[in-house]
Amino acid sequence: MPKFTVAEASFWGCQFLQFLRDTDREQESLRETLRTIYNQEFRGRTDARTPSFSSILYALRTNHQAQVRGEVVKFKVERRVVVADQYPRPRRNAQTSVSTSASGQQLSSAPQTPQIYARHWAELIRGKHGVEIVSDYDQGNGSIRFPVVPGEPCTVTVQVHNSGTQVVTLQRFQPRQQSPELSFTDEQGVVQGQSLLLHPGGLYPIQVCCLTTCNGHFSAVLLFEFTKEPGEPFSISRSVAAVAESQLAKDLGPSALFQPYTASLPRLVTVITEDGIPPDSSLKNELEREIPLGTYHYPKSLKDTILLGPKSASSSWAAMRSLLEAPLQAENYYQKFQLLLHLEEIQMEVDIRRYDMQDVTMVQDRALLVLHVPGVAENRPSVLRGDHLFAHLSSERERSPLVRYKGYVHSVELDRVRLGFSSKLQRKFVKNLKFDVTFTFSRLPLQVQHRAAFLALRHGLASLLFPSASCQQSLCPGPFQPRWINRELETNEEQCKAVAHIVTGVSRPAPYLIFGPPGTGKTVTVVEAIKQVWTRFKDARILVCAPSNSATDLLCQCLIKDIAPENVYRLIASSRNFREVPTDIVPCCNWDEEQSSYVYPSKESLKQYRIIITTLVTAGRSEELGFPASMAGGPRAALQPGNPSGTEQGEVGGGQAAAGKSLVCGRMRMKGRRGRMARMGQDAETASFHLSSRLVSANFPPGFFSHVFIDECGRAVEPESVVAIAGLLAPMDQQTNPKGGQLVLAGDPKQLGPVLTSPLAIQHGLGTSLLERLMLHNPLYKKSGGGYNPQFITKLLWNYRSHEAILRIPNELFYDNELKVCRSNGPDIRNVYCTWEELPKKGFPIIFHGVCGEDQREARSPSFFNTAEIEVLVHYLKKLLLSRGLGSCPTVSPKEIGIISPYRKQVEKIRRAVTCLEPDLQRLPDIGQLKVGSVEEFQGQERLVILISTVRSCSTYLQLDQTFRLGFLKNPKRFNVAITRAKALLIVVGNPTVLSKDQHWHRFLRYCQQQGGYTGYPFEDGSAAEDRISDELCSLQLGV
Repeated sequence: MPKFTVAEASFWGCQFLQFLRDTDREQESLRETLRTIYNQEFRGRTDARTPSFSSILYALRTNHQAQVRGEVVKFKVERRVVVADQYPRPRRNAQTSVSTSASGQQLSSAPQTPQIYARHWAELIRGKHGVEIVSDYDQGNGSIRFPVVPGEPCTVTVQVHNSGTQVVTLQRFQPRQQSPELSFTDEQGVVQGQSLLLHPGGLYPIQVCCLTTCNGHFSAVLLFEFTKEPGEPFSISRSVAAVAESQLAKDLGPSALFQPYTASLPRLVTVITEDGIPPDSSLKNELEREIPLGTYHYPKSLKDTILLGPKSASSSWAAMRSLLEAPLQAENYYQKFQLLLHLEEIQMEVDIRRYDMQDVTMVQDRALLVLHVPGVAENRPSVLRGDHLFAHLSSERERSPLVRYKGYVHSVELDRVRLGFSSKLQRKFVKNLKFDVTFTFSRLPLQVQHRAAFLALRHGLASLLFPSASCQQSLCPGPFQPRWINRELETNEEQCKAVAHIVTGVSRPAPYLIFGPPGTGKTVTVVEAIKQVWTRFKDARILVCAPSNSATDLLCQCLIKDIAPENVYRLIASSRNFREVPTDIVPCCNWDEEQSSYVYPSKESLKQYRIIITTLVTAGRSEELGFPASMAGGPRAALQPGNPSGTEQGEVGGGQAAAGKSLVCGRMRMKGRRGRMARMGQDAETASFHLSSRLVSANFPPGFFSHVFIDECGRAVEPESVVAIAGLLAPMDQQTNPKGGQLVLAGDPKQLGPVLTSPLAIQHGLGTSLLERLMLHNPLYKKSGGGYNPQFITKLLWNYRSHEAILRIPNELFYDNELKVCRSNGPDIRNVYCTWEELPKKGFPIIFHGVCGEDQREARSPSFFNTAEIEVLVHYLKKLLLSRGLGSCPTVSPKEIGIISPYRKQVEKIRRAVTCLEPDLQRLPDIGQLKVGSVEEFQGQERLVILISTVRSCSTYLQLDQTFRLGFLKNPKRFNVAITRAKALLIVVGNPTVLSKDQHWHRFLRYCQQQGGYTGYPFEDGSAAEDRISDELCSLQLGV
């Protein structure tokens, strides 16, 4: 046998690695398995002489491309970094820089101007033929900006300067989109329409005057139209703005100039990864794993197809589009969801890049390195113990191959992340060494959803997912005669009807749906149905799920009021901070005080519980076998940019032994102490994985659960909901499963759905929950002339939450005017603000406060904020909290007030204003209980008083909002959730002109005006005016 040099053996070793990648086996690590693949498959592909497996392995080790530890071989993966963005937005290459917005959309250099001008701004502001527009307040980019004080007139000068060699004529001066606070004067009547001859060297002043009664941003676009001999026309434009602001607004202003994120096509780089040191895992896991979880990687060809785009003549794009556009049915169920999930993953690869950091330093702390990650406390990005990220030396970023170091997260403390890197990096580390950091996302939730979609029809769930009829078989031998556990339901016909149909199971095998608009008692109905099933059917086994910890905890709290905790098992993720767990559910959860960790018992132990409660799978992590997620087949998930506001997430399930087992002793030990929980990590609302997948992996018998309840089902993608069904719930069958197969879905398709990133996946159905799909497309659940068929679905109608005035618009826009306000027998808390002195109209507890503010951004944050709106919010907040019951203002605590904004940066600025910049509010002892958050954070919650900051004050960004699903505009579900959280008082602060461009906000604005609830900046519908400007802009001669 010929001898091979190390270089020759290395060549064949690299060829073998490529073969493993091509056959999707690059993760294979057992030495003998690799030897078999090399000898029996790879060597047979060529007639050339090849070195032995031992030779190529030696060469790969010598070249630092492989590590061998006993029988385990770990290759240092070389990969070409390529992303495939599904949004139609401009890109730049390594040599060409184009300013882009944070979401990748090209950013106009224009200041805050109407969108019709922004498209042409660079050309409009350019000086032409020696003519320039100048001012002492010029800010660049065609922007003139000057400060004013309310009540004090202010005048500045804008000058037209002819520095050319020819005479020009100023034919016309036109202020457009002019705020009423601005006026213009000059000496020779140019403002009145007179033309003016400007000789070379000539300078002509025009005065800009501002007088305002309130703070805000008051602007106009100035168009100067010229001609030069022999009559050639040209135009120049400027944006002028007068800004009146308080010291608070100045303090909250941009901390640094906005630096747009540049979405680039990365250069092709070969990457070699040095593995790090993961944290120790002491997790006790006895739950079997009999069914493996596949990797479900997307094919490389799919990314190539996306890169080619729809305009190519690619047959692969046509095939992909054909599957995407095909109606979802049993025959293509797995194939379609497989493609949709692949598209979502590919877009996640693009969006995660916004969190990457360059030229940052770390601090050495014994064997770990500590990285400062701004925003990690708000899960931007989300980082938990056991996750990993990558770092390489900033000085080596242009090298290829690039050596990157994998760092495992050992702990997260506020904004500091402690990381375990390889000893190689530790030896190289010196103080102030700069790194580029790359964050990762977890594939594990995607893998679980892939498997659920695959198992769905394998386990015969077509009658659940595509129901066509009922078997008309009741679980009760006679008429249902309830003994209500919650006696308050007796007076609510719809709730009683829903519970009765669930208990009797007359919809089976079709799921039963509870359509619960805001404040109608959906969760109360679900809980009563579970209690009735548990009471009536002693052999019933119930799985209860929801998408978030808060929703799941609430279900558990309600159930254990009437069911002894030893019959209920609440499964919680190991990543969840135990201090976040409500005290009353501790006796029935899987925390072991002696071990200071969560425990996961065996399948046989879990079978002894009749009610198991856990969350659905969400964008988070798990320990599939008790190891960190990064060791279980996938990296860690960062918060998806399509969710700019931090929505609640789910968790992993665990387990608990039955009475008499050792884990019950652990349960008893839990009740006292929590001291050791400080090290348990962050809030698992943002990152976890659910037990349902573990139950499937443990190979629980299909049909083990007779009933599955999914609350807030509308917030989960369909494969998430299917995780709780496939392999766990068998459809009702008159011969084989006559008493089982009851699936109950509760939610509201008119409220926020799942958070996704891929526009293709959203467009073609991944954003549609199982509940919404059934209601939209299945005849059993469609509304007819007589309403919904109560055998399959009940719509709850009585609203217990909101004052009638607050409910009226969402009722009209989303619920067919069918919702009814439930009257109170005694004093009604919903009326307590009807006489408040701040109301524009007594008896109407809604305020729309119009503000003419400014959309601002700062530093590297893509998120918007509006300081003028924060000023108004703080004004109302002080009126509410500092009055303390004086006059007509009821006593209210901070925890009874919620402030909602759709933009993360606005949330951050409001919090800073309340906790750092307003001494009167800072002094309140319970001000920390005031919740400020996104719409997603408030879904499912309510407050006595809700204040909303809409932020948007410029139409320039409306298309960006619509494309990337940001803000309130063009997002009716977000609008619906926001305005339905308040019980007694709703205060909305926003720009009425911009908001009126959205049909739902326009209706709400008109309603407030008609009822006398509007105040603040005068509201005039500007759509007609902008249409006129658009026509005139087409006629402008931009000139040469």
